[in-house]
Amino acid sequence: MIYRLLGVVIALLAIGIGMPDSASAEIDSHDRELLVQVRQACLWEGPAGRQAEQRASGQRVREVGRKLADDHDRLDAQVRELASKVRVGLPGEPTEEQRSWVDEISGAAGSGFDRLYVNRARAAHGSIFGLASQVRAATRDDAMRSFAQNAVDTVMRHMTLLESTGIAETTSLMVVPTGGNELDGGDVVFGVLLAMVAGGATFGLVRVLGAPGRRA
Repeated sequence: MIYRLLGVVIALLAIGIGMPDSASAEIDSHDRELLVQVRQACLWEGPAGRQAEQRASGQRVREVGRKLADDHDRLDAQVRELASKVRVGLPGEPTEEQRSWVDEISGAAGSGFDRLYVNRARAAHGSIFGLASQVRAATRDDAMRSFAQNAVDTVMRHMTLLESTGIAETTSLMVVPTGGNELDGGDVVFGVLLAMVAGGATFGLVRVLGAPGRRA
């Protein structure tokens, strides 16, 4: 009897081990890519924001740098927690291109620093906006959908803040597929259209609020 019960327990354990994790069963390649891209964004945009907080020549740029850095600290904690639950490996350092942006910003000074930081950061936010929007619309995982919504909201808020400095250039908002898992043509167009709408909306919001002088 004991051996029979032991056999049943072992069989149940074997079934449990062989079953996929329910938290990650609905995660697809685009979901994974968003987690990776958000993590990589936090790895360089957080430190860049701290630099802006400390080194920018304009008071508004320092304020915006601080707000963005604080948000990236929180977002980084969220992405690492979710990635751990769904078993997605995350990078530990920025990409080579992102490191070159940090070096470029670090080497600038005065108003040149301010303009370079604002436009580099705005372009980076534009590139991830399309992917986050696509994941928000298409993911089958509730936790992933909530995270993607948070990413969309954060990107929109950050673009509005960056534009409130008055030195954001319209050409800095570039939406491109990122990372190894390319979006298909329809997804790219979808992301581009969303970002175009967002760019126009946030610029309009800035004008209504009377920025750049207004505090957020």
